[in-house]
Amino acid sequence: MATREVLRRRVQSTETLQSVVQTMKALATVRIGQVRRATKALDASADTLELAFRALLRREPELAAFLLPPDSDAWAAVLFGSDHGLCGPFNERLARHAHARLGPLAERDGPPRLMVVGRRLRPRLGAFGYEVERVLTLPGSVDAIDDAVLQIVDQVEAWQHDHGVARVLVAHHRPTTGVSYRPRTLQLLPLDLDWLRELRDRPWPTNRLPMLGLEGEELLRGLVRQQLAMLLVRAFAASQTAENAARLAAMEAAERNVEERLTQLRHAANLERQNAVTEELLDVQAAFEATGGP
Repeated sequence: MATREVLRRRVQSTETLQSVVQTMKALATVRIGQVRRATKALDASADTLELAFRALLRREPELAAFLLPPDSDAWAAVLFGSDHGLCGPFNERLARHAHARLGPLAERDGPPRLMVVGRRLRPRLGAFGYEVERVLTLPGSVDAIDDAVLQIVDQVEAWQHDHGVARVLVAHHRPTTGVSYRPRTLQLLPLDLDWLRELRDRPWPTNRLPMLGLEGEELLRGLVRQQLAMLLVRAFAASQTAENAARLAAMEAAERNVEERLTQLRHAANLERQNAVTEELLDVQAAFEATGGP
């Protein structure tokens, strides 16, 4: 009887674990959809921002000189990891990728100033000898991404003002196909001058020439800040989509293991119950024969 009770409790706990795994799979799927919809909504904003750069550089092309990086070797990087587990080697892969990309730069220009988004990435970077200056908690919802982006932009501007940082890199995972993902590194600052020249040289889409409502330098600073915010929002979206894809893959593997374990436990419980019934029948038969039955 004790064995039957133990098996019953194990079946119940495994069924509870199965329910938890299924819930986490559903949450990961929902979050992937939310982030992807939010990313699509950025396309219109990106087009408007490009038009603003084109209008400004067509009217005042000399402002491009203000976008040249300062003569400084100081540099920084913003790395996107995770705050929660159950997403496989998500943080380890990004840490290895960052070390492969940042290591040669650190040897040439000195160690970078690092900001990490997601506390679980920090110890992985520490294993490679990197010192993290600031850790930012991941936003809990899509709506909270804007506040997190504002904090990163403020930190980047503080690095520029206080430490003469001339170059800022961003490293994060991005989804590929299915539940797969891979790391990437892109340059946040300085802005790509070839891209800006290409924008400037595009023909204006209408016959109405643009007008500037602000001073050129002030408008340029605002546009650069908005461009940084746009790139960071996309980095957040890609990283969170990849994280939830990794969690979805981990939960699918866990679900298969739980189903196999549950099948084994149910089979063992049924066998134990059958053995118990057989023993009771044998006891009844033995008692009947002992009392002189036919």
